Amino acid sequence: MKKMIAAVDALHFSPSQIATFRYFAREQNARLTIICLDNFSTELEPMTTMYPECYAVNYAQITAESRASLEWQRSTNIRKLKEVCEDGAICLRIVETNGYPVQEIVKESRFADLLLLSADTSFGSLPDGVPTRFVKETLATAECPVMVLPNTLSAIREIIFSYNGTFSSTYAIRTFTALFPECYSIPVKLLYVEEKNNPHIPYEDKIISYLSLHYDQVTTEVLKGDPARAFLAYLIRRNDCIVTYGAYGRSSMSRFFHRSDAENVLRTVDIPVFITHP
Repeated sequence: MKKMIAAVDALHFSPSQIATFRYFAREQNARLTIICLDNFSTELEPMTTMYPECYAVNYAQITAESRASLEWQRSTNIRKLKEVCEDGAICLRIVETNGYPVQEIVKESRFADLLLLSADTSFGSLPDGVPTRFVKETLATAECPVMVLPNTLSAIREIIFSYNGTFSSTYAIRTFTALFPECYSIPVKLLYVEEKNNPHIPYEDKIISYLSLHYDQVTTEVLKGDPARAFLAYLIRRNDCIVTYGAYGRSSMSRFFHRSDAENVLRTVDIPVFITHP
């Protein structure tokens, strides 16, 4: 059985977020542990260091009334989480962080098969973009593969493997395949975007031979144009697939796997995105 962990903010998680994590883990026959990160007393400190003009207020200046309100909200949310976990289908761990939440979840990821995130998970009191700073930093430093899930998960009808012949893209495909052997009956699409005017899929015979050992139905498709734009245009109207990305945040990656490209997909498309790096 696989061990999956999911990161939630004790102050800002939603019931639909928990339901999506739970559904995904159940579909994959995995043991899910919710890591409930509590960081309302320290989240502003590192942000004030980075953006002093925007975050001039730190926790020491928050009124006692505001602090009591935050603590009440945290206690209420944790109680709701415990109620969700009462049936034993989900484990719950409350992690009170004394530092930046990314550090805590990266430590947890070292001992997990897969980390589940929502693209809008944030630990700041001010609005953040999507994907949030927490999600982007976690994707770049996590020590296990990460699946970023939309808040509402549709039935998965296709697996799309983004591929350009590099080790990082192949590693993501192999890692996904090893983690989810039960997905053998879901149709697979190997998606390649032309690079350097080369319409031929790199090592096509080898990658198709590998995939055919693990999946019942494998097809390929070649797109033209700028890789980032072509790939995003292909996915923009989809909500019934999973897509893989390799080497998020690594300097040696191909231009097809630039960090910004993956972030555009997370920001624009409501599908699960599987990201890993060697």
